[in-house]
Amino acid sequence: MEDTVTEAVRKQYEAYSYPPPIEDAEEFRKKWGPLTCDPKFAGIQLWPEGRPRQDLRILCAGCGSSQAALIALNNPDCSVLGIDLSETSLAHSKRLRDRHSLTNLELRQMSLLDVGELNRSFDLILCTGVLHHLPNPDAGLKALADILDPSGSMAIMLYGKAGRAGVYLVQDILRRLGAGQNAEGVRIARELLKLVPSHHYLISTTGKLPHDLADDAGIVDMLLHPQDRAYSVPEIMEFVAAAGLIFFGWSDNALYCADRFLSGEMLERVLALPAAEQWAVIDNLTVLNDRHDFFVRKPQSTRFLTRFDTDDYLSYVPRVRSGIKLAGDVNSLILTRRSLHGEVVTPNIEIGSAPAGAA
Repeated sequence: MEDTVTEAVRKQYEAYSYPPPIEDAEEFRKKWGPLTCDPKFAGIQLWPEGRPRQDLRILCAGCGSSQAALIALNNPDCSVLGIDLSETSLAHSKRLRDRHSLTNLELRQMSLLDVGELNRSFDLILCTGVLHHLPNPDAGLKALADILDPSGSMAIMLYGKAGRAGVYLVQDILRRLGAGQNAEGVRIARELLKLVPSHHYLISTTGKLPHDLADDAGIVDMLLHPQDRAYSVPEIMEFVAAAGLIFFGWSDNALYCADRFLSGEMLERVLALPAAEQWAVIDNLTVLNDRHDFFVRKPQSTRFLTRFDTDDYLSYVPRVRSGIKLAGDVNSLILTRRSLHGEVVTPNIEIGSAPAGAA
């Protein structure tokens, strides 16, 4: 069963490379900035105690057509290994490696489930948009946990159950219509999308269809995928714990912040709940998260989690995270802590809020 599913996923990305390949990593970086899981961007969230080393050993597990190349370009002192099932995706990455002379980038065609065969450990593992396509996501995360260095960190992206409700309704329709991963299936999907009413759950908060549906590869990836599951906040917590890891925070805490969306009695009631329960309430209420971006680490990292039940919080100061714009007065601020040696290190918690719907 697992081999059948894995082979179907591999064939999909051979025929429909996704995300869309880019021709120039340098131009992409100038236009869009670093990836949110890039250690140059999220280092203070990945390691609030301070980066373990400058020459990080980085694994991009399911690197697709460009992720590993972009990470290698932006982190020339680090060694980057990109693995993927798709030969087509790796070919795009190889072209980027050659174009930008990325001598720090290694690429291999292999399954994420086989990473133990590398006999290597990594300071940083990036696995974004991959685990939810495995026949057994739990086995995938456990395999990655086994090769994560004790001081290492992992950045993960999983589909969000609440935010993708409309996706699964349309997937169900297309299965009933017999639409497959071919030109005819894509044509049927395009015809169906013309009929999606404005009140359908597939319509984004902008009032339009998700931008990923603009091309054939996006339609196949979102609506015709052979293996696709999504997670609620409680399911993420269970998923992480089952792999022997600890949840270390969201990439953007504002998306789960009760203060941003609630007030009065309801805010007080929600804030009385444990943190994970608060996040679940906001996720279900706002239906904003069609994806969950978060960080996990080994259990010994709990001592680096931000906490307010001791006097440690008195040494925290606001710091604006690179690449984030302020909305209102204090949105997207992160608490930072000055170490005994004077450098600034940052726990991954944001403070303040902006009105609901603020840009």
